[in-house]
Amino acid sequence: MHITASFFCLLHDQHHDNLLSAMNLTASHEHDLLKKLFYVLMLFLAIGVYFYGLGSDHIATNGDELLYAQITRATALSGHCLPLISPIARLQNTKPPLLFWQGILSTHWANDWTLFALRWPCVLYTLLTALLIGLIGKELFKKTGLALHAALIFLSFFGIFRYGRCFLTSAPEVFWLSLPCLLILAWPRPMSSWKALPLLGIIIGIGLLYKSFMLVVPLFTVISWWSLQERAYQWKAWIRADLAKIIILIAVALACFSLWFLLDPNPEAIFKQFILKENFGKFDPGTGSYLYNFFIGNSSIWRNVIAYPLNAGLLAPAVVALFILPLHNTQQASTHEESFKILKASSFIKLKSFFKALAPIPLYEKRLWMWLVTIFIIFSLPNQRDERYLLLGMPPLALLLTLYWHRIPRSLLALSLFSVSVIAAGLGGLGLLLEHYLESSSWGPYHYPLGYWVMIFGTVIFSLLGIYRATWTRASVLPGIFLLYLCYASFLWPFDGPMGHFNKASQDLALYKRIWVPINFNAREESYRFLLPNAVMLIPYDYRASITIHDMQQQVPRFIISLPLNDQSGEYLHEGILIGRRLNLIDRFNAQETRAMLLGNLTQYLFHQDLLIEGKVMK
Repeated sequence: MHITASFFCLLHDQHHDNLLSAMNLTASHEHDLLKKLFYVLMLFLAIGVYFYGLGSDHIATNGDELLYAQITRATALSGHCLPLISPIARLQNTKPPLLFWQGILSTHWANDWTLFALRWPCVLYTLLTALLIGLIGKELFKKTGLALHAALIFLSFFGIFRYGRCFLTSAPEVFWLSLPCLLILAWPRPMSSWKALPLLGIIIGIGLLYKSFMLVVPLFTVISWWSLQERAYQWKAWIRADLAKIIILIAVALACFSLWFLLDPNPEAIFKQFILKENFGKFDPGTGSYLYNFFIGNSSIWRNVIAYPLNAGLLAPAVVALFILPLHNTQQASTHEESFKILKASSFIKLKSFFKALAPIPLYEKRLWMWLVTIFIIFSLPNQRDERYLLLGMPPLALLLTLYWHRIPRSLLALSLFSVSVIAAGLGGLGLLLEHYLESSSWGPYHYPLGYWVMIFGTVIFSLLGIYRATWTRASVLPGIFLLYLCYASFLWPFDGPMGHFNKASQDLALYKRIWVPINFNAREESYRFLLPNAVMLIPYDYRASITIHDMQQQVPRFIISLPLNDQSGEYLHEGILIGRRLNLIDRFNAQETRAMLLGNLTQYLFHQDLLIEGKVMK
């Protein structure tokens, strides 16, 4: 009886253990499904953020966008794909043709001349890069959740959001020049075969035709370093086995780029303006020596040192931690606040020590670090340095951040969420300030709809909850950043709506007329082409804060003048007629204007009105 009872107890215990194991598996499976669902929902949010407000004149962008748009329109109107035509002679042939051909196709030869038509292919490129990061991440990490997380981190970077939506070369070049590296990273042996070389060379060549032939240098360096590492840094073995393959790869890429010279009717001009001036001119130190400019000035090496955190935007604290974590202890996975001590490490890190610390980590992770460091070093050599050039390093940075995400101190991620809440609250304050100044001006009252305030308060509360609940912090950072991007797009509603456009009377006046428009950067007049598409000619003049309506009336018959929102001089014209006006948001400031804004004088420089005035020339 005792044996029988023991036997039944054992069966009961085994059944209980099996039941618990099954329950744990079910719970784990449900957790994984919820996690994947969360990532998918975030992905839809990110896609919506990238397309929302894409036709706005005020999205986060770069001044060169309008220059590229102007060249695209002028080339399309010529009826020929080449040569590229720039109304600004000194900026002729400053970029290869693929971006402009892309714009010509997306706008149907400038017949659909809208910012949205110009920009959506660049957004598509950015989303394709994120998809590529996700697919390669799944191959490397063997986990779908981590792969989706890497794609979302890439899309959350402010540098990608800023340069990956507008009509610039950044999004296409990041896609085409990251593609071969990611393919080689995931499938090193198949991609190193002779059969794959032409395809990889063509892929790189397409990227060069978007930006510059000089981009073969970082690609050559990354691939060479990877293959040399595979040969255990045995130079003779590397030269015998890999050097010829890499040379063929680069030769195919450069052959693709050379098609521009073969197809353009004036290759000599390309050589002088693009090769010598635009590319090799970046090594010209200008005033002072190369070494002096390397360490001191607006384009010094320190600009590149902070480039990765700047491009990461609100994830900058996490990026700073990422570069220090491998030196602290690569095997430590603790997320306790004690890990914050890693930030006390020396800011100067020798490259040799850095990679020595990476010894225990997987091969693909080492290669991601190599890729990241190579981009930094190569783009530090020219005398002209800019954080935008290091966007080519953002795909490996996104993959590395994903690997280290659970080791980054929670306090740093909470700092990102706190920044989200502060900026969102600031946008709410700017909205109230705009409403106040509109109501006290001749514009009349404007009130943001309820949806705007729901977005603002919802983002602030969401971020604060993510800070308050430690278990929510890591999951809240990326959606918080995407919500903040939506808050900014919502803040632009009055500028993108009827108040931000010229009325029908303005459109009728502009029909086949010449209009003088203010500019503060190259080709800024092109922005008015989207607002007054029927104008026969938009003639730029240099914008100055001190210029008055009377000054312009003395010189030209028809003009647009930009004035502060509280300037009422356009309401009391002695000569001429106020045809129309629009609300404008200024996004470019000189040092004096920036200082004044920091001291609280926002409305004088941030909120402006453009007045379209017609009158007689007095002299």
